[in-house]
Amino acid sequence: MMKPTIGVLLGDATGVGPEITAKLLAHTELYPLANILIIGDQRIFKMGQQVANVPLSFPVVTRIEDASFDSGMPVVLDYPTMAPEEVTYKKVNAKAGKSVYETLSFSIDLSLEHKIDGILFAPFHKVAMTQGGCPFHSEFELFKDRYQRPDVHGEINILDNLWTTRVTSHIALKEVGALITKERVWTTIGVLHRELKKFGLEKPHLAVSALNPHGGEEGMFGTEEMTEIGPAIQRAQADGIYVEGPFPADTVFRRVEKDKFDGIINMYHDQGQVATKLLGFERGVTLHGGMPVPITTPAHGTAFGRAGENRADATAIIRAFQIVCQLAGNKKK
Repeated sequence: MMKPTIGVLLGDATGVGPEITAKLLAHTELYPLANILIIGDQRIFKMGQQVANVPLSFPVVTRIEDASFDSGMPVVLDYPTMAPEEVTYKKVNAKAGKSVYETLSFSIDLSLEHKIDGILFAPFHKVAMTQGGCPFHSEFELFKDRYQRPDVHGEINILDNLWTTRVTSHIALKEVGALITKERVWTTIGVLHRELKKFGLEKPHLAVSALNPHGGEEGMFGTEEMTEIGPAIQRAQADGIYVEGPFPADTVFRRVEKDKFDGIINMYHDQGQVATKLLGFERGVTLHGGMPVPITTPAHGTAFGRAGENRADATAIIRAFQIVCQLAGNKKK
């Protein structure tokens, strides 16, 4: 009764998504973590198995109501969207983007109907999704809209035991400064704090990075640290959150081990992403926190350079699966 049901999506058919999904599901020791529902076109899933050289045999249903997990095996919920002959590896394909958008929308509906408890998706291609009819420039904006979570400002990135998030995300750098406000910083601290607690940390220790070089040098290089970021940290501390900062962004990651930080709140995308991808690109996981169900994906993207060649590493998708199972399982308990 406590085992969560996790929807596993194949991602963009022209990238490594179906391949790494097959490699994930070859790890039978992971099956006890969840009822695994593979949502997507079974023909594309078979293509991924062929690339990965991983033959798998699972029950196939066309309605979630017909899925039975009594055997402990994954079940394929066949959602036809794209024929194999329409797939060309390594190329942006509007048809593949449409397939991704439709499958993701269907999975969101299942979660809103409480038929699945979490979503793991193999990597998408944002341009292909847009060309395929998605009205949002990223899946994150789609999630915010469908789940009515407008106050969630950035995804969470996970590398081993370090979680990072950001006050602004996929926007032009020239637009960042105007969005560094007390309210947004405070809200973002709260989202990361709550997700870490859901994961099982009793008292997460958080750090907040500065926006300006050297933390602004007391206003010499900018005042946001004094007028916006610092007051937001103080408000979060008053809420009982164990958070410190702002620390200069060029040194905050060096403090993680010494100060035992569990999470870092950055001000914009590359502040955190450059550091975490240098530290462990193949292991990174993205969590779309602040949603009513946990949603994870590998952080490495569609990896067109390796698509169709059986060279894709499944480390990140395995970790993404473990994280979404733990978050969804804790919620059910």
